[in-house]
Formats: sequence, structure tokens, C-alpha cells
Amino acid sequence: MEDIQYSNLPLWLYVSKKIEDDINNQKYKKGDILPSEFELCDIYNVSRITIRGALARLEDLAKIKRIKGKGTVVADEKINEPLLKIQGFTEEMKERGIVPSTSFAHIERKRVSGFIAELFDKSKSAYFNVLERVRCINGTPVGYFVTYLDSGLNLGYDDNDFYDSLYDKINKKCGIEIDMVKQSISADFADAKTKAMLGLSSQKHPILVMKRKAYTKGRLIEYSVCKYDAEKYEYYMELSNK
Repeated sequence: MEDIQYSNLPLWLYVSKKIEDDINNQKYKKGDILPSEFELCDIYNVSRITIRGALARLEDLAKIKRIKGKGTVVADEKINEPLLKIQGFTEEMKERGIVPSTSFAHIERKRVSGFIAELFDKSKSAYFNVLERVRCINGTPVGYFVTYLDSGLNLGYDDNDFYDSLYDKINKKCGIEIDMVKQSISADFADAKTKAMLGLSSQKHPILVMKRKAYTKGRLIEYSVCKYDAEKYEYYMELSNK
């Protein structure tokens, strides 16, 4: 079991990285069931405690998931998004070499709830541009977005114009550059509309709900409610005191 690359690591981490390599090299593909803990003990000639430590790390990394009555399954890879820059979905994915796309887009002008009107400091009878989109990564739907925009923005109502970056379109059409973003994130279960838009089938499918307010010079430009499939997407934040 000697491997120069990992030779100085603790045994549990060595085993974990070897299994991770097998997953990354697709010896074990997504949806595959890993050998049992006892079988892994025989494969790597280590104790069950070592195997459990190795698998715990892989579970923390979302490489595997435990399914009761089935075993340890190779999970779909999650896409993570940092909370450090003012970027839209399209810009963030392209920067990371991932192919973003939109499988559905529809915009219309309509009245919305009093809460949304209050956010924009508008009367309850005000109209807004409401944009619905399904965002995809490498062709797989991961997020259902509902975006509210001031109807004063001259963006047009052709659905085909909203399959690419919204921020790029706002900048080019209106000369507006987003200079501040406020976001909050919570956990929930998908409602019927989100399940339909993302093709989710489980009764209680976990989602991440990201609420985003985008501003320019103190003026609210966008309010979005983005519902992500939590099995395929996550956010992360890296902090430093340097």
C-alpha cells in the first residue's frame, strides 16, 4: 500500500485520499456503491476505525453519502460558489472554467406583492419586470431564479435575450454597474414549482435559498430569490485575518 505521494500522511487520511483518487479517476462513478467497511478493511489492510475516519472525511467533502439500507454511495459532485466577489451566476461559473447555461427564461411586466414594492420604495400598485430562469451547470439544472427588476430599466421583453448574463445585459443596455450586493442564505425544502422547474422528484428535497439584493450608488436594482438543489450546489466563504 506504499505510495510516495501520500507516504507521510496519517493512515486514515492516506486511505481517504486513495479512495478519493479512485472516485476522481472514475473507478467509482457517481451513483456507485463503495465496498462495505469490512471489504475496505481487507483491501487496505487497516482497521475499521481507520476506514470510518477515511469515509467521514469523504462525506464532509460531499464525495460520498450514506444511504440507509443501501450503503455508501458516490455522490454527485457539488458546485460551490464563493461569497467574496460581486458576480452573477454566469460570470462566476465562466471564471472557474465551468459551462453555465439557461434552460428556461421568461420575463414579463406585472404587479407583485407589497413586500417587493416596499423593498424598491415603490407604491403597491407599481409594476415590475419579473424574470424567471432555470440555471444549469454542464447541462444539469441546479437553480431556479426569480428576479424582480425596476420596470424603469429598459431591458425589453424578449425571453431569448435573458439566457446569458443578466448583469452584463444591465450594464450594456442601461449603463448600470452593480457596486454592492447583499445576500442571505437559508435552508428549506423545495416547493412544487421549484421541483417542477428543476426536475426534482423526492418528497422533501433539500434546497438552498439565496436572497440577493444588488445596488448601484445606493439604488436597488435587483432582488432575486434563487433556489438551488442542495445536492448539487453549495456556497463557501474563506476568511483571513491577514
